[in-house]
Amino acid sequence: MRLTIILLFTSMLVHTQEVSYLSIYFNTDSYEVVSKERVKLDSLVKHHDRDSIRLVLKGYTDQFAGRDYNLKLAQRRVAATKEFLKAFTIDTLQAIGELQDASWRARRVDISVIVKEKNIPDSSNFIVNEPKNEGNKRRMLSSRNLDITSYSELEINETTVLFGVFFKGGTDKMLGSSSVITLRKVVRFLEGYPTRKILITGHICCSPDREPQLDGYNNRTGSMTLSEDRGKMVYDYLIKNGISADRLEYRGKAYTEPLDWEETKNRRVEMTILE
Repeated sequence: MRLTIILLFTSMLVHTQEVSYLSIYFNTDSYEVVSKERVKLDSLVKHHDRDSIRLVLKGYTDQFAGRDYNLKLAQRRVAATKEFLKAFTIDTLQAIGELQDASWRARRVDISVIVKEKNIPDSSNFIVNEPKNEGNKRRMLSSRNLDITSYSELEINETTVLFGVFFKGGTDKMLGSSSVITLRKVVRFLEGYPTRKILITGHICCSPDREPQLDGYNNRTGSMTLSEDRGKMVYDYLIKNGISADRLEYRGKAYTEPLDWEETKNRRVEMTILE
């Protein structure tokens, strides 16, 4: 039986509450919270009021050393994480110790974010049972043979996916000739219709640690702004190719507007006609 140390325990929750999850990862045989993981903790602090949530922290290790050593290491990882979140109410600190996993995935602290009952927001703001798309109309133009005429068919406030625009995983670096081909067509469209103004929106495939409102981590910049950065990369490309910034806007929507349960279809950049 795996030995467990309970540092602090409170009674189990009786009522159903909104719970989300976040995991931070550690280097081998270390309990230092590295800069990449600090970004996640900073984002949690930024997006939550300390009086609205409670936390549960559970620490794990890989099988790098002996069980007793790993239990102490897990305890130190939980304590190090707690230090960054000390402004919040923490229900439970639990050191689990080693998992049957030798990979980096085992070297982590899991953080359960529990919304206090009186602060549970309207569930319509969360993805619960099915993807929701609200606001602008979306027209799924055929991904084949898109040209100026196809884009010109879009009406004000209509949105379409920019098929063929791809990025290196976890970054805002565009990949492949298909990205350039697609964006050249957008440039030609905007050149041919000089009064049109557009919004570029980046979307990521899946929520980081099940928090759809939080953006993804950009490995190139070290910030939690992946979908926004991808939108800006397209925005910058259009400006570099002669389109006035006055005609362009960009934003990131994280994972708040999935199109499909198939994750690859949610990883996309869209164009919306503003004027």
